[in-house]
Amino acid sequence: MEKLTGVPETMLWTLHNRANEAMRSDGVIQDPKAVEIYEAIEYDYQRCFGKADPVHAMRSIAFDSEIRAFMKKHPSGVVVNLGEGLETQRFRLADLQTTWYTIDLPKKLGNRAPLDARLRIVEPL
Repeated sequence: MEKLTGVPETMLWTLHNRANEAMRSDGVIQDPKAVEIYEAIEYDYQRCFGKADPVHAMRSIAFDSEIRAFMKKHPSGVVVNLGEGLETQRFRLADLQTTWYTIDLPKKLGNRAPLDARLRIVEPL
């Protein structure tokens, strides 16, 4: 994988924190897709980001809860995820069976595509 900097590197930082929390036996989040992606990317997470922090896992849980509440009120609702990066929310909430749209920078979508067989990239207008 090419050297990542700036915005694309932040997607690895949040993944690092979520995946490490998911790998803990007492972790606050269950996120096997984050662990799968984390392990598939050759990157020196420890050197670049240091010890993992549960903050992104806790934030993800809060957003998951809000989406579940919204979908309970609006069963045919649609989720539009802006700046998704390597977030794995739609896998954690797959039981909702809703339509998910991801809007992100082309470089970030290009980095994600090989790791996510369900991602279909539509070129910008």
